Amino acid sequence: MPKSIAFTSLPAQVPSPPANGGRPPVRRWALMLFRTVVTGEAVLALGQAVLAGSFLSGHYAALDMHAVNATATGVTAVAQIVAALLLWRPGGGPGWPALASIALFGAEAGQIAMGYGRVLAVHVPLGVAIIAFTVLMLVRAWRPAAAWTPSSRTEDAGATEGSAAEEGSA
Repeated sequence: MPKSIAFTSLPAQVPSPPANGGRPPVRRWALMLFRTVVTGEAVLALGQAVLAGSFLSGHYAALDMHAVNATATGVTAVAQIVAALLLWRPGGGPGWPALASIALFGAEAGQIAMGYGRVLAVHVPLGVAIIAFTVLMLVRAWRPAAAWTPSSRTEDAGATEGSAAEEGSA
């Protein structure tokens, strides 16, 4: 009767993959370009609120400046789309800034149309939403460079849950 031979082997030491999935970090030039354009967009958007408030305070020339600044904000939003696309493709960053920038441009185009149409019931709250969204983009753009390295959410979630469990047991 043949004997079955059982092999026992030691577990192989497999190195864990890098946290970013082995992908290169985001290119610095692309990140700095995006940060610069987003900062300019935020300054212009906040300027819109200042100019609107100035107009409402009785400085009627501020309305013309508000219109000129709206054009500058729209042009900068287009530049932000370009910067976000460069951050994504040759820059190696995530794609969400490009989608968010396109949405921002669409909202700003609607905002300009509502302003010229004097539909203030839409123009004012949409302006507040655009400023909030722009400030959120500004905060996200200036996260540390390591946070821009693409990685899958499932890897991050698993690593976070595992490290939290380890910290709790220690």
